[in-house]
Amino acid sequence: MEQPFKVPIRNLFVMLSYANDMPDMVEELADLDEDIITYEFLAKKFMEEARYLIRHRQVRNYVAHTKETGFISGRMLMNESLGRIMEKKPAVVCEKDEYSENVLFNQIMKTTLRDLVRNAQITADMRKACYLLWEQMPAVDEIYLSKEIFMRITYYRHNVHYKRMIHLAHLLHELRLLSHRSGDWSLYASSVQEGELNHFFEKFLLNFYRMEQNRYQVKSEKFHWQLSGDNTFLPSMQTDVSMTHLNESKKIIIDAKFYKSMFQFHFEKQSYHSGNMYQMFTYLLHQPKELVQLRGILIYPFNGQEINEIYRWDERMTIEMMTVDLGASWRDIYRRLLQVVDKQ
Repeated sequence: MEQPFKVPIRNLFVMLSYANDMPDMVEELADLDEDIITYEFLAKKFMEEARYLIRHRQVRNYVAHTKETGFISGRMLMNESLGRIMEKKPAVVCEKDEYSENVLFNQIMKTTLRDLVRNAQITADMRKACYLLWEQMPAVDEIYLSKEIFMRITYYRHNVHYKRMIHLAHLLHELRLLSHRSGDWSLYASSVQEGELNHFFEKFLLNFYRMEQNRYQVKSEKFHWQLSGDNTFLPSMQTDVSMTHLNESKKIIIDAKFYKSMFQFHFEKQSYHSGNMYQMFTYLLHQPKELVQLRGILIYPFNGQEINEIYRWDERMTIEMMTVDLGASWRDIYRRLLQVVDKQ
């Protein structure tokens, strides 16, 4: 049976905070003991944000409501009304904009409060407090929460103050899913199956290097095959992280690989995943020739075997393999990742 990764909630919180471009959330909790950062601790933080928004800054917007009516109010929907008109019914279908708090941000907040009320693994006092807040949102609908819902969020000037609440709601949703799948509600070390955090791992590394160092310009880079012929069916090439030195002719390309193991087996022989190395080698061969130093780095989460290898192609180009222990303290993870840019 495959062994899942064990990732402390604190580190999941940190990864999602960077992935969501909110390092200030990490800084606020930097001095707390790691054992304090539990599911209930984060639920309390969410509840505090929700209480403030409900009482002081609950966002509202115009929401379109459609209903059958005996008189025209708002915009008459001709296609929907035509059948009724043909049947000579004294009714039409109209759409009217109403200024309401029943918007996506508040729907996510209310649904998360409901989920906390139903969660028997947090204290009764916490569940009661969440219920009292939930009661204060009678005009807001509950929705089905999914990753796609959180991806639809767009912030503007009038709703950016919801960002902390949405971030915490997203984290609580992810943790709840992971814990239910593993059957483990101890939740200091949440069990994470291979692939479940791959997208977050990539985005976390991209934003981490963008925010935590100032020597390289950081972005996800898309480039084209240097081949002649019909390129219609050629696969796209896009790096997870491309780092170009601001003052020197150096570049680092990073690929994040959230695998159970960084090795594959063929006829009982252990080797690195060939596809990962071929992909990285292709990325490197498509870089400008004038670069004097070019490093390709494959970063895997540690799961029993630490790797820190460098393979040299020529005097300018290397491919490196490294692991990061996501079960370690955040300070150790931070130092480990910054070693990448400190290495000459």
